[in-house]
Amino acid sequence: MRIACLTLAVIGAIGFNSAQAHDVWLEPKHGDFELVYGHVGELETLEPEKVRVIRAYSANGKELSVDTHSDKDSMKVKPASNPGMITVNYDNGFWTKVGPSSWENNSKRHFPNYFEASHSLKFNKNLMAWSSDFSQPVGQRFEIVPLASPLKADKGDSVKLQVLYKGKPLADAVVEVHGLDDSYKTDEHGQVQVPINGDSKLQYIAAYHRYDLPGHLDADEMSLTANLVFHRQ
Repeated sequence: MRIACLTLAVIGAIGFNSAQAHDVWLEPKHGDFELVYGHVGELETLEPEKVRVIRAYSANGKELSVDTHSDKDSMKVKPASNPGMITVNYDNGFWTKVGPSSWENNSKRHFPNYFEASHSLKFNKNLMAWSSDFSQPVGQRFEIVPLASPLKADKGDSVKLQVLYKGKPLADAVVEVHGLDDSYKTDEHGQVQVPINGDSKLQYIAAYHRYDLPGHLDADEMSLTANLVFHRQ
């Protein structure tokens, strides 16, 4: 029995608590890349078995082969040559809120009483170099598309993005900058302009989309996150 429910309208009004959302992205490490999980500045344990797809693209937009090596709680990613962009699809599974601040990574069907339950999918883009091809979608279910290169943006600059769901522009999507400010929303064309974080080389931009799953046995809603991660050059 569900004992509490936030409607989607209420969730939208409070920004999905998006500043607390966990996410995945890649960080350079010893010439390769390491997939990490958590918040900006606060990493947690990665579960490599939740990775569904990793793709790499060269600086001219051509797809590259990728080798991965994982152990219990880490994954290294090594493209065949220097990448311009790497994408990751991560299925974080079912999450059920069983107490005021307690969550279980399991289906709601295992808990006779619960507050809310969602299926969490995460779609990551890591931008290392620019190609005009990267201003086009790559086919992720939910994705942020940079409409021009953001890599040389400086303090005080902003970047123009488009948020797509199933390849189509998504209006009114909540967009968050660097895990701190989720006051931005896409327009009717799925586009939004957000500021560069001038205090950091690392730039983290995320978009959120949720919808109900009526009659689903494991979750009440789908929770999608897309992020775009790059370092200012």
